[in-house]
Amino acid sequence: MLEVKSIYLNRNKKQILSNFSLILKKKTMVLLLGENGAGKSSLLDTIVGLIKPQSGEVLFDGQTLEEIETQKKKYFTYIPHEICLRDSFSIAENIDIWLNLHSIKLNTKQISKKLEVFDLQNIKDQLVRNLSHGQKKKVSLTKLLFSNSKLWIMDEPINGLDKKSVQILNSICTQHIKEDGSVLFTSHIYPKFKITKKVLLKKFCNKKLYKNSFDSWGKL
Repeated sequence: MLEVKSIYLNRNKKQILSNFSLILKKKTMVLLLGENGAGKSSLLDTIVGLIKPQSGEVLFDGQTLEEIETQKKKYFTYIPHEICLRDSFSIAENIDIWLNLHSIKLNTKQISKKLEVFDLQNIKDQLVRNLSHGQKKKVSLTKLLFSNSKLWIMDEPINGLDKKSVQILNSICTQHIKEDGSVLFTSHIYPKFKITKKVLLKKFCNKKLYKNSFDSWGKL
């Protein structure tokens, strides 16, 4: 489904990624774990094509980013760390914008049912600027429920979420895996998710503490 091949990335004259490779297959959930500054966001931005690496390539079902350029939304859904919502629009309006951008047509009842998952239905008409950080995060993650792509890519999805919302996200991802989907996400803390594979990025304070828990190591 996803193959990252020997990525080298420099930013601001500093090497961020060095010969980084990763294979993510169907029905798997891969965690990229590392502290702030370890290169997690840069890696995901490179995978989705927002940053161009010095060398290496990213393949989706055997095709390069250039080959799927106009169909990226078909191959993956990316939820970045930044809250990409319009402050002057309501929750419902932001969701409508996202659906239109992805050519997804649903009726009001279908949309309301999805909003109920993160308890957003009763506040759907509130402006985003009036929401808490956690509520904004839940609006962003609700986009996954409307996604038709098999690969979900998320940058620090549990950051800012309360315990209940983390459990909901875990359930959503677990169901997605059961439906032949895959999940790639980053975190600076170890979540209680059913992880298929863990990649510990180089810059992490407690390597010794976690060394027996990891199947593979990202080389940065």
